[in-house]
Amino acid sequence: MHFLAALLALTLASAPPPTTHTGADLCVPQLQLQSPAACPPLGPGAYVADLSAALLPDVIPGLPLAPLTKYDPVVDFTYARVTTTDAPVFASTDDALANNPVRTTGKGLIYVSLEQTVTVGAEDFYQIHTGEFIRAADVKQVNPTNFQGILFSQPPGYPIAWMVSNVRPSPLPGVPAPESGDHLWRKTVVQIFASQHVGQYDWYLVGPNQWVEQRAVARLNFNPPPAGVSGRWIQVDLFEQTMVAYQDSTPVYATLVSSGLDEWPTRPGLLHIYAKLLADRMRGTYRADHTDFYSLEEVPWVMYFDGSRALHGEYWHDALGFKRSHGCVNLAPDDAHWLYDWASNGTPVWVYDPSGKTPLNVDDTGGAP
Repeated sequence: MHFLAALLALTLASAPPPTTHTGADLCVPQLQLQSPAACPPLGPGAYVADLSAALLPDVIPGLPLAPLTKYDPVVDFTYARVTTTDAPVFASTDDALANNPVRTTGKGLIYVSLEQTVTVGAEDFYQIHTGEFIRAADVKQVNPTNFQGILFSQPPGYPIAWMVSNVRPSPLPGVPAPESGDHLWRKTVVQIFASQHVGQYDWYLVGPNQWVEQRAVARLNFNPPPAGVSGRWIQVDLFEQTMVAYQDSTPVYATLVSSGLDEWPTRPGLLHIYAKLLADRMRGTYRADHTDFYSLEEVPWVMYFDGSRALHGEYWHDALGFKRSHGCVNLAPDDAHWLYDWASNGTPVWVYDPSGKTPLNVDDTGGAP
């Protein structure tokens, strides 16, 4: 499908400003297409010439995906966020009735795992995983994301990405999206058929007349195994916020992740899973004023690979595709479950940042969640 002729007028009006060229004169788009050797690779003409190579295949191939089993339920726990600062926690129902707490939860990012509901007097309480009791009014139940990554039936023929923002695609790279029309929704899987750099960012052709800026997507970058690695291994891309599980050089499974925030980055390097837990409690604080305190009960499908950093399921956010953690690699529960069953102690985990912005000398005592 060649759409250049219909878009020349729009291109001339909306293309990036031409770059100053001190040699040959810039060419108009039509001349650039007809006599590329006579024209410098600059300005609106070069922009249109680049578009001439950005063609969709005659038949858009389907994604080479194998069916995945959805776990039901997603996790075997019921979670709730503590919504009351310093919520009282009681050792027994008698203490709850007497309003005699054994401790308080503190304040921060605090989630508990609910075991059962009991009524004490005229008030409802939850028994939490520690065996203690907390007022139902002090917590709010949450539902973990049901997002799941993709299992490949064969290596893809085109680059693959997830939309991480809801956007309307643009008709041309670098051109504002129309004010009406269909969206590409967050978590949609797309294929990338062409790429063009405009301004500071790459733009990707993902469908007929559908261009999206790179900041709206998390692109899968496939790599050969690191030196000395064979068999099963895991790649974590800190720039794109993606994970790929490989068998030798063949991608097997891929998904979105949330790695460490810039304040607590996930450490790049070649590491190995050294401990696997079906669930683990994670809590801690790293700021001097403790404003980053977190306490998370029954974090599912935990695979420690770098000190207290782990690949694990998360239930407290749905921001996959963006940095979110204290250094761990957050996965949707279904993805963590799949990876837990697939990986073993000793499986290599290669963490890298293709942008080069993550420091390599990160403290190896970084934490969760």
